[in-house]
Amino acid sequence: MAKKRRGAPDGEGLERLFGLLDEAPPGLHDIEPAASALPSGLPPELIELYSHCDGLRLFIDATEVVRATEVTMATPGRWRFAETDGDAISIDQRGRIWRLDPSLDDDICEGTRLDRWLGGVLDATAMLYDGDGEFADAVFDEDGEVLPEVRERQLRCQLKRDPAAPGPRWRLAQALLEQGAQDDARNELEQVVADDPAFAWAWLDLARISEKAGELANAVDETRMAAETAEAAQHSQAGYFWAQLARLGARTGDEILRAQAATKTSLVAPELKEAQLAGVRESLEAGDAASAKGLLELLRAVWPRDLQVLELANRLEQGEN
Repeated sequence: MAKKRRGAPDGEGLERLFGLLDEAPPGLHDIEPAASALPSGLPPELIELYSHCDGLRLFIDATEVVRATEVTMATPGRWRFAETDGDAISIDQRGRIWRLDPSLDDDICEGTRLDRWLGGVLDATAMLYDGDGEFADAVFDEDGEVLPEVRERQLRCQLKRDPAAPGPRWRLAQALLEQGAQDDARNELEQVVADDPAFAWAWLDLARISEKAGELANAVDETRMAAETAEAAQHSQAGYFWAQLARLGARTGDEILRAQAATKTSLVAPELKEAQLAGVRESLEAGDAASAKGLLELLRAVWPRDLQVLELANRLEQGEN
């Protein structure tokens, strides 16, 4: 644990945050002395961060900022400098913070500014601990997972620090859906796409809520927004969003929409069919008929006459009978 700096200022930004860390219970945080020299090419925000520390670990190992010499550029224009709960954290040329979401295999914008993101992490994670630095009561379930209502409060803490950050608000919507608050979740998702109209996953989640509510016209419009914004951004999973639109076209009986979206899928992601077929086979072998059925629904919407798709559909139907 770093020694307390005398006269830590009470100002804003990183200075204030490191002052708070100085006052934290011992043992929770490990702060390395400031870097004496920095690699060339780091963005200004990381230069400022490493003027305070050359790496740090918050709440034992919940969040770790690597040493300056360990910063990498995983993708052009983004520097990977930290991990939160094992997820890679990067900063881009505009100073925005990105978190790799393993469930989507995609980066989600986690913060609009480094100090706001770091402050939100401190506030949110602190809710899991008591004044002695031990885990607080009534925050975990029997499996050791954070309770949904606690997770909701954590995300609201992050948004208090950074209200325009789309990632925490998007996850707040997921937490609200988990608690059955569908209308509140929709409101949060609508704010997400207002703040970040290119957030394709939030558009798709809005479409899923609409589809579940039987509002198919809205679901089509929202899925179209997901597909179009993903394609415009050259998103690696743009084909998946177009396939979802093709599925809705098939469900609503709109053959023109289905065919147009299917064509887009084949053009944007020709590899999607093989990946989906492999997923169906794996699901069938694992006895997971529900997952196999969902994957097949996409396949049949985009490639309705493909022999492999028809064979797997027949196999699924025989297994269900």
